[in-house]
Amino acid sequence: MRICTVEDLNAFGIHVDWRRTFITTAVNPFYDSFVRWQFLKLKEMNKIKFGKRYTIFCEKDGQPCMDHDRSSGEGVGPQEYTLIKMAVLEPYPEKLKAYSKNPIFLVAATLRPETMYGQTNCWIHPDMKYIAFETEKEEIFVSTARAARNMGFQGFTKLEGKYTVLVELLGQVSVYIGYYRK
Repeated sequence: MRICTVEDLNAFGIHVDWRRTFITTAVNPFYDSFVRWQFLKLKEMNKIKFGKRYTIFCEKDGQPCMDHDRSSGEGVGPQEYTLIKMAVLEPYPEKLKAYSKNPIFLVAATLRPETMYGQTNCWIHPDMKYIAFETEKEEIFVSTARAARNMGFQGFTKLEGKYTVLVELLGQVSVYIGYYRK
C-alpha cells in the first residue's frame, strides 16, 4: 500500500529515493517493531520518561504548537513567570464569604520575582473583572479569567485546561490582604 502523500509529492515532481522510508505504522511493520523495541528498551533502562515540558500549546487542537505551525507569532516561546500568592484576610467581601473554609489568595504573576521581597501593597484595577476559582490544592485563587485559563493548563486545577468560576468580582471590592492568616 502506497501513501497518497508520496503520490502527491511525486505528482509535484519531487525527486526522492523512496526506498529508504522511516514509517512507524502498519505500512512498515518491520521498522515499526524495531522502533517499539528500541523505546521499550530505553524505558526499561530509565533513559526516557513520559511527562510534560514547557511549550506553546494550542487549546483548539490539544497539541504543542511550534513556530512553523503558526500563522503569526514566530519566535514566541514559553516564558517563565513566578506566581505571587497574597492571602486574603477577614473580613472577606460578601461574594467570597461562602468560600471562607478554604484559604483565599489574590494571585499575581511577575517576570522579576526579586522585586517582590517585602511587598506591602497589591494594586487592583478598579474597573477590571476578576474571578475566583478553586485550585487542585483546594485553595481559592482570585485572578483574571485569562490567567485562570492559563493556570488550568499548568496543573493548577483538578481537570486539565478546565476551571470553574466560583464568583465574578469587580476590582472595586475592598479586600484585606496579608501574608499570614489569623
